[in-house]
Amino acid sequence: MEQILDVFGINWKLLVVQMINFGLLLLVLYIFLYKPVLAMVDVRRKKIERAIQDAEEADRQLGEAEAEKARIIREATMKGDDIIDSAKKHAETSEITIMKDAHQKAVHLLNEAERRTARDREEMIQKAEREVARMAVLSAEKILSQGALKK
Repeated sequence: MEQILDVFGINWKLLVVQMINFGLLLLVLYIFLYKPVLAMVDVRRKKIERAIQDAEEADRQLGEAEAEKARIIREATMKGDDIIDSAKKHAETSEITIMKDAHQKAVHLLNEAERRTARDREEMIQKAEREVARMAVLSAEKILSQGALKK
């Protein structure tokens, strides 16, 4: 074996020292570089996992918020429809009441106008009768006074 090492020009003492140096280098790199890099990668991996979980939670909350929004809109629409129906019914009731009141007022005004007309007619008839009576008396006086003059 020594001959093979000599043929290739390998110094076994130097080879052992280089292996020890390489082992020390690997140990130093493992302690000072590999562990911190792994720790940093682990921290980043945890941050990424947390970000993914937060994003999933945000998506879930967004879905819940949209469902709540849709529910609120449905309820508001239903309440609005109920209010509109109630307003229509109230308007119809008010319309009927107003029409009845207007009809009653019109009937009252018509009756009042008929009474005034009847009263005015009666007054005119009475005036006319008095005037006719007065004229008849004047005519009778005139006739009597002419008859007394002729005799």
